[in-house]
Amino acid sequence: MNPFNVLEAFAQFFYWMVYLVNPNFREEEKIKEIERREHTKLTLSIEKRKSQEKEFKEYDENRKNKINKNQDLIKICFDDPVFCDEYEILIEKLKLEIKKIELKKSYEEEWINTFSNINYGCYCRKKPNINIYNTCPIDENSLDNACKSRQDCISSKNLNWSEKSECNSNFSDFLNKIPYSKQKNFDIMTNEEILVLNANKYKALLSIYKKIN
Repeated sequence: MNPFNVLEAFAQFFYWMVYLVNPNFREEEKIKEIERREHTKLTLSIEKRKSQEKEFKEYDENRKNKINKNQDLIKICFDDPVFCDEYEILIEKLKLEIKKIELKKSYEEEWINTFSNINYGCYCRKKPNINIYNTCPIDENSLDNACKSRQDCISSKNLNWSEKSECNSNFSDFLNKIPYSKQKNFDIMTNEEILVLNANKYKALLSIYKKIN
Protein backbone atom coordinates (compact mmCIF):
# COMPACT_ATOMS: atom_id res chain seq x y z
CA MET A 1 0.00 0.00 0.00
CA ASN A 2 1.23 3.47 -0.84
CA PRO A 3 2.55 5.11 2.40
CA PHE A 4 1.10 8.44 1.25
CA ASN A 5 -2.39 6.96 1.01
CA VAL A 6 -2.04 5.52 4.53
CA LEU A 7 -1.03 8.94 5.91
CA GLU A 8 -3.90 10.65 4.06
CA ALA A 9 -6.43 8.12 5.41
CA PHE A 10 -5.09 8.60 8.93
CA ALA A 11 -5.32 12.40 8.59
CA GLN A 12 -8.91 12.12 7.39
CA PHE A 13 -9.77 9.80 10.32
CA PHE A 14 -8.15 12.22 12.82
CA TYR A 15 -10.03 15.17 11.25
CA TRP A 16 -13.43 13.50 11.63
CA MET A 17 -12.70 12.36 15.17
CA VAL A 18 -11.87 15.93 16.20
CA TYR A 19 -14.90 17.25 14.23
CA LEU A 20 -17.29 14.91 16.03
CA VAL A 21 -15.82 15.28 19.53
CA ASN A 22 -14.94 18.99 19.73
CA PRO A 23 -17.96 21.40 19.36
CA ASN A 24 -15.66 24.42 19.08
CA PHE A 25 -13.85 22.81 16.19
CA ARG A 26 -17.17 22.29 14.43
CA GLU A 27 -18.12 25.96 14.90
CA GLU A 28 -14.73 27.07 13.63
CA GLU A 29 -15.20 24.93 10.53
CA LYS A 30 -18.66 26.43 9.96
CA ILE A 31 -17.21 29.94 10.19
CA LYS A 32 -14.42 29.02 7.78
CA GLU A 33 -16.95 27.55 5.34
CA ILE A 34 -19.07 30.72 5.50
CA GLU A 35 -15.95 32.82 4.93
CA ARG A 36 -15.02 30.64 1.94
CA ARG A 37 -18.51 31.06 0.43
CA GLU A 38 -18.50 34.82 0.99
CA HIS A 39 -15.04 35.10 -0.53
CA THR A 40 -16.18 33.11 -3.57
CA LYS A 41 -19.28 35.32 -3.98
CA LEU A 42 -17.17 38.46 -3.71
CA THR A 43 -14.62 37.15 -6.20
CA LEU A 44 -17.33 36.21 -8.72
CA SER A 45 -19.01 39.62 -8.26
CA ILE A 46 -15.73 41.45 -8.93
CA GLU A 47 -15.01 39.30 -11.99
CA LYS A 48 -18.54 39.90 -13.33
CA ARG A 49 -18.22 43.67 -12.85
CA LYS A 50 -14.83 43.72 -14.59
CA SER A 51 -16.26 41.69 -17.46
CA GLN A 52 -19.25 44.06 -17.81
CA GLU A 53 -16.97 47.10 -17.73
CA LYS A 54 -14.76 45.56 -20.41
CA GLU A 55 -17.78 44.71 -22.59
CA PHE A 56 -19.20 48.23 -22.23
CA LYS A 57 -15.83 49.81 -23.06
CA GLU A 58 -15.54 47.68 -26.20
CA TYR A 59 -19.15 48.48 -27.13
CA ASP A 60 -18.57 52.22 -26.60
CA GLU A 61 -15.38 52.22 -28.66
CA ASN A 62 -17.10 50.26 -31.44
CA ARG A 63 -20.05 52.64 -31.75
CA LYS A 64 -17.77 55.70 -31.69
CA ASN A 65 -15.73 54.14 -34.50
CA LYS A 66 -18.95 53.65 -36.45
CA ILE A 67 -19.94 57.27 -35.85
CA ASN A 68 -16.55 58.43 -37.13
CA LYS A 69 -17.19 56.40 -40.30
CA ASN A 70 -20.83 57.61 -40.58
CA GLN A 71 -22.17 54.08 -40.13
CA ASP A 72 -25.56 53.19 -38.57
CA LEU A 73 -26.03 56.71 -37.19
CA ILE A 74 -29.82 56.48 -36.85
CA LYS A 75 -29.69 53.03 -35.23
CA ILE A 76 -26.96 54.10 -32.79
CA CYS A 77 -28.93 57.20 -31.82
CA PHE A 78 -32.16 55.40 -31.00
CA ASP A 79 -30.53 52.38 -29.39
CA ASP A 80 -29.34 54.81 -26.71
CA PRO A 81 -31.18 58.18 -26.89
CA VAL A 82 -29.39 59.60 -23.83
CA PHE A 83 -25.99 58.93 -25.39
CA CYS A 84 -27.23 60.39 -28.67
CA ASP A 85 -28.53 63.57 -27.04
CA GLU A 86 -25.28 64.11 -25.16
CA TYR A 87 -22.91 63.24 -28.03
CA GLU A 88 -22.76 66.45 -30.05
CA ILE A 89 -20.85 64.90 -32.98
CA LEU A 90 -23.61 62.33 -33.50
CA ILE A 91 -26.32 65.00 -33.43
CA GLU A 92 -24.49 67.14 -35.98
CA LYS A 93 -23.89 64.15 -38.27
CA LEU A 94 -27.55 63.16 -38.02
CA LYS A 95 -28.59 66.65 -39.11
CA LEU A 96 -26.60 66.19 -42.29
CA GLU A 97 -27.68 62.58 -42.83
CA ILE A 98 -31.42 63.19 -42.72
CA LYS A 99 -31.24 65.81 -45.44
CA LYS A 100 -31.55 62.77 -47.69
CA ILE A 101 -35.25 62.02 -48.12
CA GLU A 102 -35.03 58.25 -47.52
CA LEU A 103 -32.97 58.72 -44.36
CA LYS A 104 -35.29 61.45 -43.10
CA LYS A 105 -38.16 58.97 -43.35
CA SER A 106 -36.14 56.30 -41.54
CA TYR A 107 -35.24 58.78 -38.80
CA GLU A 108 -38.92 59.74 -38.31
CA GLU A 109 -39.98 56.10 -38.13
CA GLU A 110 -37.28 55.22 -35.59
CA TRP A 111 -38.18 58.23 -33.45
CA ILE A 112 -41.87 57.26 -33.39
CA ASN A 113 -41.14 53.57 -32.72
CA THR A 114 -38.71 54.32 -29.89
CA PHE A 115 -41.07 56.80 -28.24
CA SER A 116 -44.07 54.49 -28.59
CA ASN A 117 -42.25 51.39 -27.29
CA ILE A 118 -41.42 52.87 -23.88
CA ASN A 119 -43.72 51.24 -21.33
CA TYR A 120 -43.93 52.41 -17.73
CA GLY A 121 -46.82 52.48 -15.29
CA CYS A 122 -50.39 52.84 -16.50
CA TYR A 123 -50.04 55.89 -18.74
CA CYS A 124 -46.46 55.99 -20.07
CA ARG A 125 -47.32 53.80 -23.02
CA LYS A 126 -48.88 54.08 -26.48
CA LYS A 127 -52.29 53.13 -25.08
CA PRO A 128 -53.05 53.66 -21.37
CA ASN A 129 -53.80 50.49 -19.43
CA ILE A 130 -55.47 51.20 -16.10
CA ASN A 131 -55.91 47.47 -15.41
CA ILE A 132 -52.20 46.66 -15.31
CA TYR A 133 -51.73 47.98 -11.73
CA ASN A 134 -54.00 48.24 -8.70
CA THR A 135 -53.50 52.01 -8.49
CA CYS A 136 -53.16 54.33 -11.48
CA PRO A 137 -51.11 56.44 -11.92
CA ILE A 138 -48.60 54.34 -10.01
CA ASP A 139 -46.61 57.34 -8.76
CA GLU A 140 -48.45 60.55 -7.90
CA ASN A 141 -46.60 63.77 -8.80
CA SER A 142 -44.09 61.71 -10.77
CA LEU A 143 -43.52 60.12 -14.19
CA ASP A 144 -46.72 58.13 -14.59
CA ASN A 145 -48.73 61.13 -13.44
CA ALA A 146 -46.95 63.34 -15.99
CA CYS A 147 -47.76 60.77 -18.67
CA LYS A 148 -51.43 60.80 -17.59
CA SER A 149 -51.55 64.57 -18.08
CA ARG A 150 -50.04 64.17 -21.53
CA GLN A 151 -52.45 61.36 -22.41
CA ASP A 152 -55.39 63.55 -21.32
CA CYS A 153 -54.08 66.38 -23.48
CA ILE A 154 -53.53 64.36 -26.65
CA SER A 155 -56.89 62.63 -26.18
CA SER A 156 -58.69 65.98 -25.97
CA LYS A 157 -56.97 67.09 -29.19
CA ASN A 158 -57.43 63.73 -30.95
CA LEU A 159 -53.67 63.22 -31.38
CA ASN A 160 -51.43 60.13 -31.26
CA TRP A 161 -49.14 59.33 -28.32
CA SER A 162 -45.97 59.82 -30.37
CA GLU A 163 -47.04 63.03 -32.12
CA LYS A 164 -44.94 66.11 -31.43
CA SER A 165 -47.39 68.71 -30.16
CA GLU A 166 -48.20 71.39 -27.63
CA CYS A 167 -48.98 68.54 -25.22
CA ASN A 168 -45.24 68.13 -24.71
CA SER A 169 -44.87 71.41 -22.81
CA ASN A 170 -45.81 70.33 -19.26
CA PHE A 171 -44.42 66.86 -19.95
CA SER A 172 -41.02 68.34 -20.84
CA ASP A 173 -41.09 70.58 -17.78
CA PHE A 174 -41.36 67.49 -15.58
CA LEU A 175 -38.68 65.53 -17.49
CA ASN A 176 -36.19 68.39 -17.37
CA LYS A 177 -36.13 68.18 -13.58
CA ILE A 178 -34.63 64.67 -13.78
CA PRO A 179 -30.86 64.58 -14.50
CA TYR A 180 -29.49 62.02 -16.91
CA SER A 181 -28.41 58.79 -15.23
CA LYS A 182 -25.13 57.00 -15.98
CA GLN A 183 -26.64 53.61 -15.05
CA LYS A 184 -24.88 50.82 -16.94
CA ASN A 185 -25.81 47.67 -15.06
CA PHE A 186 -29.44 46.82 -15.82
CA ASP A 187 -29.50 43.35 -14.21
CA ILE A 188 -30.86 44.63 -10.90
CA MET A 189 -32.64 47.99 -10.73
CA THR A 190 -34.73 49.67 -8.06
CA ASN A 191 -38.15 51.14 -8.86
CA GLU A 192 -36.62 54.61 -8.67
CA GLU A 193 -33.91 53.65 -11.17
CA ILE A 194 -36.52 52.22 -13.56
CA LEU A 195 -38.47 55.49 -13.32
CA VAL A 196 -35.31 57.53 -14.05
CA LEU A 197 -34.33 55.25 -16.95
CA ASN A 198 -37.67 55.73 -18.69
CA ALA A 199 -37.90 59.45 -17.89
CA ASN A 200 -34.41 59.85 -19.38
CA LYS A 201 -35.48 58.11 -22.59
CA TYR A 202 -38.46 60.43 -23.04
CA LYS A 203 -36.37 63.47 -22.16
CA ALA A 204 -33.63 62.52 -24.64
CA LEU A 205 -36.08 61.76 -27.46
CA LEU A 206 -37.85 65.11 -27.12
CA SER A 207 -34.48 66.86 -26.95
CA ILE A 208 -33.14 65.04 -30.04
CA TYR A 209 -36.22 65.92 -32.06
CA LYS A 210 -35.96 69.57 -31.06
CA LYS A 211 -32.24 69.76 -31.92
CA ILE A 212 -32.48 68.05 -35.28
CA ASN A 213 -35.71 69.52 -36.67
